[in-house]
Formats: sequence, C-alpha cells, structure tokens
Amino acid sequence: MPDGQSGRRRRCLLSGVRTTPDRLLRFAVDAAGAVVPDPAHRFPGRGLWLAPAPDAVAAAMAKGVFARGAKRRLQVPDDLAARSVKAWTAHVAGQVEKARRAGLVLADGAAGAGSEALLADAGPLGFGRLALKRTPFTGRLAADLALLARLVGAGI
Repeated sequence: MPDGQSGRRRRCLLSGVRTTPDRLLRFAVDAAGAVVPDPAHRFPGRGLWLAPAPDAVAAAMAKGVFARGAKRRLQVPDDLAARSVKAWTAHVAGQVEKARRAGLVLADGAAGAGSEALLADAGPLGFGRLALKRTPFTGRLAADLALLARLVGAGI
C-alpha cells in the first residue's frame, strides 16, 4: 500500500486530498461539542483532518468545514489556529523528550549518520537537528515534526 500505511487514508476537509493520517492534522470534537486539536490522536472518533499549512486552520474556520465534516453544529474557538500550533508544539516537544530519554536520539546536531539513522532537521522550530534511531516511534516523530513545520510555515 502507499506509504506503508496498510490502506488507511483520510480526506482533508479543506482541499479534499486523500492521504495517510501521518500527513494530516487531526482535530476532534470534545464532549462539549467544541473542536480541539488532537496531535496525539487520542480523542475518540474518526476525527476531522486538515492538510497542514500556515493558514489552513483559519481558512477551515472561515469556510465552516469543521461543522460540515462532523455533520453537526460545533463550537469553533476563535483562537483555534493558535491553539493548534501550541498543541502540536507541545506534542512534538514531549515526543522529542521521550526519544531522548529512551536513547533514540543518536546525536543532537549530527552532521550525518549511517543508514540506521533518521535525520530530522527541526532547527527553525527550536528543536535542533536530530539524528534518530530508526523505529516506528521515531518515524512518527519525524512525521510530526514535518507537520508542525508546515503548520507554522517553517522552511523545513
């Protein structure tokens, strides 16, 4: 299957593009009926998915695509775009810290590493350049770093 994702595909509410979940931002609806960012994919349900871009959340709010995607009335906070950046930044920071504690970071700022390493350049986001051991966890971490970079418009 494409991208090694056993056929799982989600559709961006804004553009209609179908791709794997690791390339899209996930939002969910909480118990009060409000849209919340869900970078850890912990909330129940299929979620509301957006392709990451600096203005994607604001455009989705303006067009009302969250309510259309959920097929019901929702509360969309005015500061959802800022909350999204904050939530994804906190999520990625936590994942980087977990990788460091688990010994999956081979070297901070490494110029290069062998084929066993996954390089993630997150300098513009304040995380530096990371050389990570190749594992499913670090693959997800690299994907989350890329999502965050596209969300904030960093040139990674």
